[in-house]
Amino acid sequence: MSLTALAFVLFFAGGLLFALFVRPIIGLYIYIATFYLHPPSRWWGSELPEFRWSLIAAFVTLIALLMRGTSKQSAASDSWYNTSLAKGLILYTVWMWIQAPWVVSPWHLEGTILFTKYVLLFFLIVRLLESEKDFVGFCLAHVLGCAYLGWLVFVAPDGGRLEGVGGPGIDNANTLGMHLATGLFFASFLALALTGWRRLIPLASIPFILNGVIQTQTRGAIVGIFLGGIVTIFLKPRKFRRQYYAFAVLGISAMLFFANEAFTERMNTMRASVDQTVEWDSGALTRIETVKAQLRMFLDYPLGAGHQGTAALSKDYLDERWLASDSGDRASHNTVLSILVDQGVPGFMILIVLGFSVSRMLRKHNRVGGYEFSDRYALYFTMLGGTMVAIYASGMFAQYLKAEVQIWVLALVAVMWNFQTRLTRNAATAYPGGINR
Repeated sequence: MSLTALAFVLFFAGGLLFALFVRPIIGLYIYIATFYLHPPSRWWGSELPEFRWSLIAAFVTLIALLMRGTSKQSAASDSWYNTSLAKGLILYTVWMWIQAPWVVSPWHLEGTILFTKYVLLFFLIVRLLESEKDFVGFCLAHVLGCAYLGWLVFVAPDGGRLEGVGGPGIDNANTLGMHLATGLFFASFLALALTGWRRLIPLASIPFILNGVIQTQTRGAIVGIFLGGIVTIFLKPRKFRRQYYAFAVLGISAMLFFANEAFTERMNTMRASVDQTVEWDSGALTRIETVKAQLRMFLDYPLGAGHQGTAALSKDYLDERWLASDSGDRASHNTVLSILVDQGVPGFMILIVLGFSVSRMLRKHNRVGGYEFSDRYALYFTMLGGTMVAIYASGMFAQYLKAEVQIWVLALVAVMWNFQTRLTRNAATAYPGGINR
């Protein structure tokens, strides 16, 4: 066994033992580290047993949490499912189980089990992040993971678009680009919010993450970063206005510096949507035909065709020239339309409710129940708001329904909302007439 493989095993086992007997949140960090390191995707992983490393980490973390019981701080707060985000995720998963008897997709059970695991993951994140320190620690772990992926991109041989660099669910260029875009938002706003040595972590990570986004040549990720950035202009606290715009200028300059000819040429293909003199590429034409087919699928299956329903039905709704040559079917390239086809009207309505819930929380990000909170909390909400927009804007160009990072972000929004709800209760007790920061 190589030293790298041995070091991973010791790190994994030691971290989970520490989670069981000292602090359960360490298990969550081990889970994130395992997500990014993902032994089966690395050269040294072939020397290790074929375990479900992430699942083991999540299971041990759950046991550690149950062994610890409910802390005083958790007991003082609402249940983990008190937010509309948790209820929406649970309802979406329950609907997938209800669909099981009639769906046509052979992959539906696989997707249902996956979302059931996501409910467990949501629970773990909300229950374990009990303070701002825990919240920041989780966010920094995500940034470091993205920086690691950025390093893998940096040392990868030059061979066109990146495929197979990431771990589970992020091993294609589109999803990797979107995932790195979320890390870019986290790193940028943590660099604004943090001080001291902790600020150095996001600052050192940004170049690797940004270069990774550029090298994936993912149009959706760039659109997501652009639209997410616009949203943060309206959410940012006034105190950080000057630093925000200074970082924005530096970010744009860095993107222009890292952009290569291949990236520029691929971004130019988006001109076809607004310039009639530019010819559509084959990928864009395939997406258009797939969208038309998905609308017909939805009309025929208003209660949903099941998880990955577009791929399951594509042979019946698309001409053979639009199908993939390797698989013989055509997967969805749009997250919203995926939900419409897979889960039908109920799933789409749950998505709408979740969207409005996130929007409501972000609009009230620095004021709950008449009490105002720190600009730092507002900065965290701005980070999460921009990230959410980046994810779903990117999802207009690709299917990210199974992307785990969106569960992380939803859970973090719920965590921050619970923080402020808890502070509201404490403030209302101490200052019945209201307080200002």
